[in-house]
Amino acid sequence: MSTLTMGKQSRLNLSGKGAGRNKTRKRPKSGTTLLTGGRSPRRLAGAGKFMVRLVMASLVLSLVAVLGVGLLFGYRYITAHPYFDLKVIRVAGNDRLSREDILDISKVGLGLNCLNMNVGEVKNRLDANPWIDSVTVRRELPNRLLITVREKVPAFWTRQGDGLYFADARGRVIAPMHPGEQASLPVLSVAEDLSDAPDVLSGVLKKMADRETPFTQAQAAWIKLTSAHELEIYLDGAGNGQGLTVKLSMDRWEVQLERLKVVWRDLLRRNEFDDAAIIAASGDKIWIKKRSAHAAG
Repeated sequence: MSTLTMGKQSRLNLSGKGAGRNKTRKRPKSGTTLLTGGRSPRRLAGAGKFMVRLVMASLVLSLVAVLGVGLLFGYRYITAHPYFDLKVIRVAGNDRLSREDILDISKVGLGLNCLNMNVGEVKNRLDANPWIDSVTVRRELPNRLLITVREKVPAFWTRQGDGLYFADARGRVIAPMHPGEQASLPVLSVAEDLSDAPDVLSGVLKKMADRETPFTQAQAAWIKLTSAHELEIYLDGAGNGQGLTVKLSMDRWEVQLERLKVVWRDLLRRNEFDDAAIIAASGDKIWIKKRSAHAAG
C-alpha cells in the first residue's frame, strides 16, 4: 500500500500538467486594464483642473458684474443727491462780460449737481467766447464752483469789409462791434505783409501806457502801419484841435521816439507847437512841417 501511493505521487509530479498550467497562466493586472480600456489618470486630472478654472472664471465674472451694478447705482445716487447741489458759484476776472454772461455761456447755475457737471465742457464753452483769453474752472466739493477768466483787452478798432471790429494790442481781431457799444479807441490800419507789425504795435502801446511818449493812446484818432514801413499816429486833439501827425520808421521807432520827445519839448518851450502839422523822423533827423506849408528843421 505504501509503494502504490508513492508511485502515484511520482507520476503526478512528473506529468506536472496541473502545476505547470497554474504557473504559466497569469492574471492581468488591474493597471493594464485601465491603460487599455479606460481614461488615463493624467487626462482625468487635466479635466478636473479645467472645470475648476471654469468655475473660478464664472465666479469672477459674476463678482465683476455685481460690483459694476453696485458702482453704477452708487454713482447715480450721489449725482442726484442734494448734498452735492451747487450752492456757491464764484466768478472772478471778468470786466466786459457780466457774471450773468459767464453763467449763461458756461451753462451752469445754482442747484446743478457738482459731481454730475463736466468741468472740461464748462471750460470749453467759455474758451470759445471771443472775449475770453483764458479761463480756469475748479469745483470744490461738496457744493462750490470757482470760475476765473482773463478777458482780451481791446486796443483798437479795425475795419474788415463793411464792419468795424475790436482788435487787441497786436492788431488781432477780437470780435465785431455791435450797435450801442462805446469805446475811445484809435482806428488801426495795417498794410499787408508786415511781419513785424504786431511787435511794433504792442511796443508803442506799452510806451504810451508807461507814459514814455509825449501823447497818450486816448489822444490818438488813428494809427497806420504803411507799406513804406512807416508808423503814423494822428492826434486829432493836438494843435488846438487842428490835429497833428507823428511819423516814425518801423525799423528804428524807439530811437526816433526819443529824439522826437526832445523836439516836442522844444516846440512847446518856443510856443510853436500848435503851428506844427507833421513831426516826422527821417534817418537820424526830425523834421517838422508847419501849417503854413513851409518846412523848418
